[in-house]
Amino acid sequence: MWYGSATTPIELFGPTRYQWDQGYFQQEIYRRVSAGLAENLSFSEAWSKIPEKLAFYDYIGNNPAKGGLFRAGSMDNGDGIAVGWLGHPVLRDKEGRELFVRRMPTFFETFPVVLVDEDGIVRANVPFRRAESKYSVEQVGVTVEFYGGELNGVSYSDPATVQKYARRAQLGEIFELDRATLKSDGVFRSSPRGWFTFGHATFALLFFFGHIWHGARTLFRDVFAGIDPDLDVQVEFGTFQKVGDPTTKRQAVLYSILVGYFHPLFFYLMNKKRDLDLNHHLFFDSLFFIW
Repeated sequence: MWYGSATTPIELFGPTRYQWDQGYFQQEIYRRVSAGLAENLSFSEAWSKIPEKLAFYDYIGNNPAKGGLFRAGSMDNGDGIAVGWLGHPVLRDKEGRELFVRRMPTFFETFPVVLVDEDGIVRANVPFRRAESKYSVEQVGVTVEFYGGELNGVSYSDPATVQKYARRAQLGEIFELDRATLKSDGVFRSSPRGWFTFGHATFALLFFFGHIWHGARTLFRDVFAGIDPDLDVQVEFGTFQKVGDPTTKRQAVLYSILVGYFHPLFFYLMNKKRDLDLNHHLFFDSLFFIW
């Protein structure tokens, strides 16, 4: 399910982390926009046809891997309740080149704001230090214009505003989020897909393997107790002269019965000529038979 199986629809569980890693929804959005432009739609009209749900899937807050360990609660407790799509920001430098914000990878909490052109060449950024402000938004003269959504057709050239939307564009499509209602703290939580995976992993490790463990304990309890399966034969009464010593095995029971039964007759025939006291022998032979 974590890998995006077809049996776990994103309508129910939300997108997978791999759809963010591969830019799956971003590519689909660009494909639809390109198709709209091919139909002679304007840039604004093409972006306005993008469904809000599709744009919302292309937002890092829906990435289940963004919810860190020990962050309990729903997604709305993190970045807030999504109110509406502000639109797609298109950034350009003073030479008119379209710039693309490099998106934040899955396992980053912070990421530098880097703007590249269509060839992947860095054209602007938000510098960490003034000494490295060669590509700053102010120097390059970056502007932002929105297409589609609530800010359709609105443009900004103020560097502070441009930097704000460039930072937000790192996280995918830009949405207005209500944090006041649920007192959301701004820290991402995992989606139902992440909790579903966590819950089933817990059940698998504890309950499923617990059943396997206790079943094995029952089936192989003699092995766990250190008892050999043949041990009951060794300690059976009368099998060995010395209990538990297989080197002192007695004769077979049938042989003992036959000897005990025919032994008096054999003594009688062999010793009749000697006038031995048969009663004397029968007495001891009877004791032998009883033994």
